[in-house]
Amino acid sequence: MKRTKRRGIFAVLGLISVLLFGMVFGGILLLGDSPRSESDTETDCSPDSAVPKKINVKNLPTTEVGSYNKQQLTNAAIIINEAKKAGVQQQGAIIGLMTAIQESSLKILANDGTWQYPAGTNVMTEAEWVQARKVVLKSLDLPHQGVGHAWDALSLMQQRPSAGWGTVEQIMDPSYAASAFFDRLKKVPDWQSLPYEVTAEKVQVSGLPDNYADQRSDAELLYAALQGAIVEVNGDEEEYAQCKDGGDTRKPESGDSYDGPKSNSGWVFPVESISKIQYNYGENRGLWPHAGEDFSAPKDTPIYAAADGQVIRASCSDLVTGRSPCQIQIDHGTIDGQRISTLYVHMFENGVLADVGDEVKAGEQIAKVGTNGNSTGYHLHFEVWEGKADTSPVAFLKEQGVSIPG
Repeated sequence: MKRTKRRGIFAVLGLISVLLFGMVFGGILLLGDSPRSESDTETDCSPDSAVPKKINVKNLPTTEVGSYNKQQLTNAAIIINEAKKAGVQQQGAIIGLMTAIQESSLKILANDGTWQYPAGTNVMTEAEWVQARKVVLKSLDLPHQGVGHAWDALSLMQQRPSAGWGTVEQIMDPSYAASAFFDRLKKVPDWQSLPYEVTAEKVQVSGLPDNYADQRSDAELLYAALQGAIVEVNGDEEEYAQCKDGGDTRKPESGDSYDGPKSNSGWVFPVESISKIQYNYGENRGLWPHAGEDFSAPKDTPIYAAADGQVIRASCSDLVTGRSPCQIQIDHGTIDGQRISTLYVHMFENGVLADVGDEVKAGEQIAKVGTNGNSTGYHLHFEVWEGKADTSPVAFLKEQGVSIPG
């Protein structure tokens, strides 16, 4: 693999971003009225991704509201604001508040990974828990208002990265956590006609709806008290546009894009040997449709670059939203005027063999098949992006003249 000098630039930008993130984000969590911004070492580029933004919460009540402090009122105001944006109105907002009160006492909770794996559980395998624990421990390095211990659950709503709620960094953002909750709430059939606590349980899948019912009076109190609060959430339009631009995570000033294949040729099947193609592209998977294709293969089966290109993501923590760790993303240049990139998912850390900045050739090994994250068996999750949208990987490969196994 040929590395470019661009990799050093990423390292410097990443260090600067982390320092700024720590100084700025801490402000809103402690004061409630201060702006903050997310780490922007790389822009996420997937449907409904979290992009760098600023949050200002103004006009909080000056008198006490029950037993809740300013920190908790700030988080409650953010939940109410996200409910309005989601169009779920007062009922949805109260359900969200009930959930956050029960799950976290309206605090942004990190997770110390001390959960003891219970024998016989069907939540995840023990091997999956080992990896999930490793991922969730990163929350301790982010601004937080307390520490939880259940599985890999995080933040206001106790959402789990391993269950597809988002990355650790995203879930620890209160606006993202609330927005993700309401996205799933709206998918509950006839939720407006259900008891509030039943809707909350169907989103959380906790099996304990009565626990949420106990929090309804406090949720209604908070909703009424915070009607005068003003929450300003402003996205960075430039970063947002880049995030939606076909999966290219690099900054505009990072240099020219990789000069990849310019015609429908030079593509290969990305796995050495497979046992099955699941043909599950486009299936409904909660927050996002299944944006890729799953190629089942034995452990450590070689994964190849599907075409010549440059690696623009190689990480087990900086993840495309809604996808599991670990991930490799490759920019392949343009075909017929559309920028093309591919995404490879579910490798374990020791199965990631490429680095950001590597220039790779079609058929060059970049990884090994794993079952990391939200996975039920060894396979490669493979995505193809054309411009701003994902496309069927199998159909795309066929168009490039690639022979599809089976």
